[in-house]
Amino acid sequence: MTQKIVIVGGGAAGLALASRLGRKFGRSKQLEVCLIDKNTIHIWKPKLHEVAVGVIDQSIEGLQYRDHGLKNGYQYIRGSIENCAPDQKCIYLAPVLNDDNEVIIPQRKIEYDYLVLALGGVSNSFNTLGAEKNCIFLDSLESANRFHDKLLDALLQLNETQTHLSIGIVGAGATGVELAAELHHVIESVTQYGYTNISKQHLEIHLIEAADKVLPQLPEQVSFRAQAVLAKLGIKLHLAVQVKEVTKAGFITAAGETINANIKVWAAGVKGPKVLENFSALPITARNQIEVDHYMKVKGVDNIYALGDCAQLILDTGKPVPPRAQAAAQMAETLFKNISAQMKQQPQKAFVYKDYGSLVSLSRFSAVGNLMGNLRTGTFFVEGHLARLMYISLYQRHLISLYGWFSAFVYRLAQRLLRWKRPKLKLH
Repeated sequence: MTQKIVIVGGGAAGLALASRLGRKFGRSKQLEVCLIDKNTIHIWKPKLHEVAVGVIDQSIEGLQYRDHGLKNGYQYIRGSIENCAPDQKCIYLAPVLNDDNEVIIPQRKIEYDYLVLALGGVSNSFNTLGAEKNCIFLDSLESANRFHDKLLDALLQLNETQTHLSIGIVGAGATGVELAAELHHVIESVTQYGYTNISKQHLEIHLIEAADKVLPQLPEQVSFRAQAVLAKLGIKLHLAVQVKEVTKAGFITAAGETINANIKVWAAGVKGPKVLENFSALPITARNQIEVDHYMKVKGVDNIYALGDCAQLILDTGKPVPPRAQAAAQMAETLFKNISAQMKQQPQKAFVYKDYGSLVSLSRFSAVGNLMGNLRTGTFFVEGHLARLMYISLYQRHLISLYGWFSAFVYRLAQRLLRWKRPKLKLH
């Protein structure tokens, strides 16, 4: 009898796993592979800030789950998980609603032989007063599109009034830094599309960080160079500043100062999605993450695995695997190999995290990062065009995991050709 593996979450980890399992086992019916996601389109999470500002169009860059599943041997099911019943080996999907808030698909029960939870992570407001009400949390395609709509409205108004637009971003990690840099690129570009009354003097970007430097998790040299580029672009850096409240007008700091902002973004911290609070049968941490062992198996539960930012895997060093795209990709690769070994009744291997360094895009202006591994002992600092090319290559590696080498090359070429004939910015 064919066994059924259900993967919940079509992000970097879940989609890569479904793609590889589908190509290897799904087409031959050795495994029934099902991928569940509430969205119909996949966008690589490190590119969400580009969707938000309109540098990329999801109709070009986006992967259609249903079409991709057909071509890669897995079944796509649209839905959002709301609970898990390990004793019954099933999950429950919430009803699907239309734009009028009407139920078009009622609650469903999905049975499985093996379950993989790859729900990703969301920004952590740390219970800051007013943050969830007044900020956009740039951690999903829905939120990126919401930011894009607000930005277009603000640009239209700015072109008529010639006052100024203030955007505040809490968190100077990779997302916050990349978004701030990309916004300056957009302001310089919109004049080509009829926004003739707008210049970079009309835009004010505030980047607020509780630590005393940008990119606090990265080496000093990377942080220093990124900070220098941001300062040169005119981005206002508020370092060692804690936000205690967010209002409609802006951010109130612990020192009692107010940083005014028309559009407010929260990009600080990572935790598991709120729905995991309902999973009483699973070991859930205070940050809504699922505790897993070195094989990504959920502790104390049979036949359930968790990957990526929704999982907490403690390394031998005593530290958790960091919430990075490379970690999610490595988890998916390890679990794919272990499932393949299990199909052949071969021993499985424990997950070993390899830190290859980090690269941060500063739009077309630059990129900075540190590389680790086989290049040399310790770390290797890169910036400028070389770092930019390496950053682009990370996306290509992601595409290879989804399509295979040849199809990824064709897909990327088609994207470039479409971009050549389409507007540089998505202004609708």
